[in-house]
Amino acid sequence: MAFVSEMLKKAHFMEDCESQSVKSAKGGPAVHAYPNFNPSSDAAALDKAMTVKGVDEKTIIDLLVPRTNAQRQQIKEAYQQLKGKPLEEGLKKALKGNLEEVVLAMLKTPAQYKAEELRFAMKGLGTDEDILIEILATSNNKEIREFCTAYGEMYKRDLAKDIVSDTSGHFQKALLALLKADRDENPHVNDELADNDARIALSPHMYTGSRNFANRLFLLSCGLTEFILCSWKGGPSKFTTEA
Repeated sequence: MAFVSEMLKKAHFMEDCESQSVKSAKGGPAVHAYPNFNPSSDAAALDKAMTVKGVDEKTIIDLLVPRTNAQRQQIKEAYQQLKGKPLEEGLKKALKGNLEEVVLAMLKTPAQYKAEELRFAMKGLGTDEDILIEILATSNNKEIREFCTAYGEMYKRDLAKDIVSDTSGHFQKALLALLKADRDENPHVNDELADNDARIALSPHMYTGSRNFANRLFLLSCGLTEFILCSWKGGPSKFTTEA
């Protein structure tokens, strides 16, 4: 999964990053839609690259990696119209190993990819709490609603119930609070409140009002929320038990 995640960072994948390309605030790095984009032409070129003797992996990479996620969704639609079957089907036959895994991941919507990562984090023995933190703490309300829907559609399971089954204590309550997707998205941060909440989160003895602390996480910045969740992962053993 690490190889896939690293490759996806190089690709124009996450929708929240792509939305920043329009703003491109203060001259920072931005993701731009691929110029002179023609989904039908790309679909035809992909089909040729997949069916040529030996498979033209370089062309597949050069076609998909520079496109934005939105553009790749259009390529999928164009390929379906051209060949009457999903693009993923052709790529599964043409590619193998890590390259297949990366390319198929790039064809997912951001919501589908996050849903898959969340399922991976909770499937089987043990729970990858770092993945839960990374996705839930850094996603905005719209993204949370979208990957919750995708999770249900892809796995016929309820994300909240799976989180309850795999986590506990304040960490669990914090994740469920974020899952409500009603976080205050005002970019202004109350530094005094943020500092106070961070101190509480790291205290070996949670104060008696800690029952409501998890529900206040949606008032904090994504960075601070992630920091607090990291201090809570691993269960409630480091904190006092609530009545």
